[in-house]
Amino acid sequence: MNKTIFNRMVYVIILALGLSACTTQKNPTAQVNITDQSSSIATPAPNPGGPTASGFVVADQQASLAFKQPGNVKLVQVKTGDPVKAGQVLVQLEDTSQQIALEQATMALQELTSPAALAVAQQTVAQDQQALDNAQASLNNQLYYSTNGGAIKNALASLTVAKDNLDKVQTLYNKTPGDPQKDAMKAAVYQKLYAAKQAVKSATYQYNWWTGKPNQQQVDLKTAQLALAKAKLAEDQTLVNVLMGEPIPDNATGAGIVQLKQAGLAVEQAQSNLDATRLVAPFDGEVGTVTSSLGDYVSPGQIILVVSDTKDLHAETTDLSERDVPSVKVGQEATVTIKPLNQDVKGVVSAISPVSDTLGGDVVYKVKISLGSLPNELRPGMSVDVQFNPNP
Repeated sequence: MNKTIFNRMVYVIILALGLSACTTQKNPTAQVNITDQSSSIATPAPNPGGPTASGFVVADQQASLAFKQPGNVKLVQVKTGDPVKAGQVLVQLEDTSQQIALEQATMALQELTSPAALAVAQQTVAQDQQALDNAQASLNNQLYYSTNGGAIKNALASLTVAKDNLDKVQTLYNKTPGDPQKDAMKAAVYQKLYAAKQAVKSATYQYNWWTGKPNQQQVDLKTAQLALAKAKLAEDQTLVNVLMGEPIPDNATGAGIVQLKQAGLAVEQAQSNLDATRLVAPFDGEVGTVTSSLGDYVSPGQIILVVSDTKDLHAETTDLSERDVPSVKVGQEATVTIKPLNQDVKGVVSAISPVSDTLGGDVVYKVKISLGSLPNELRPGMSVDVQFNPNP
């Protein structure tokens, strides 16, 4: 290579290096502008409307039905999708033993409330009344006999007559000769003397009884007997009233009432056990999936079917962020998009859960939205998007 060509090549290289240095000095400014621009694009613009959330359509009423006792399925009267009325029997277990127990309890109660039972109770009340009268009279005599002036005078007169008669007979006996064990005349007078002495004793007792003071122990005893007679009459009268159709008072006592209550409770328990063999629709609605068939054995608490109220529906959010909850108020309007139907429905916020949930590590709150006019095709479980309208 000659010297001229070599010099030209060196010049070209130096020129290229100079152009490269000039470009490097201008690029930092361009790179900063590009970085700022990309950062501006990554930041989303503020949402001019209210918060948004996803959710589902939920029935206002939904019940998962299960038996409280085990058994074999005797009858299944519905299938998935059937409409049902409140109180309608949906599934039934074998109930032979429960039917028998209810019949036995009912018979026992009927026996206690029969016409014969009423007649016996009325007879008892009559006897109670007589016992009460006797107890009252006995207490009255114990308390008030010493104040009966006429009776006291009469007792004193009887005692005076008895003593006078005794004196006369004693005089006659003293004048009659002989031995009363051998002589008939003397024996006859002795009998009169003995009778006169007994009469004086009796008259003395009566007088002392009428003029004496009440014995407190006897008064207490007779008072207690009177109270017992009153209480028994009241209890037995209440039983008669109940047997004649009156309700049992809350504070009613007595053996008859207790027996009647126990019989009534036995019937209630037997009826409850029989009712527990039936699953009944708690409200008007539609049957979801039925999980048991005729003859299946089911355990207590096992879900047999679900009943949903498909006419009264609302929307519930599942992912409303904790940052958006302060912007949502009860009464606030919202637009609910039914995604499967591609249809918008107006709604109003009716409830906000006071308790949070977590979704993918985020804190969210459930919000209930009452819906306006419902599309005919709307079903529980359909997914929705909710746009909460801004508060004015």
